[in-house]
Amino acid sequence: MGAFKCVITVEGPIPPRFMLGDDIGGGVIITEMKKVDEELVSTSQLALKYNLSVQTVRRKLAQFNQGSNGKGLYSIKIADEILNPKTKQKTGGAKRKN
Repeated sequence: MGAFKCVITVEGPIPPRFMLGDDIGGGVIITEMKKVDEELVSTSQLALKYNLSVQTVRRKLAQFNQGSNGKGLYSIKIADEILNPKTKQKTGGAKRKN
């Protein structure tokens, strides 16, 4: 009997807690794990991931576009730094006095 291979994509801030040899969902064993790093992602993928409109993503990442005008392609690392609300930097300046 041949082996059935299944690819599971896990997206998150920390790596999953699987070990080689673990059984998952009735499968025989985990035989291989590797990190797949996407080089470039499209505007629509980023809009879905960060719950923003396509126009907003294009406007915020206009300087980092690596595709053509019709097809915006961006590095996932740069896009995450700019669009992720948890990594936004403070605007700076003195606090407002009431």
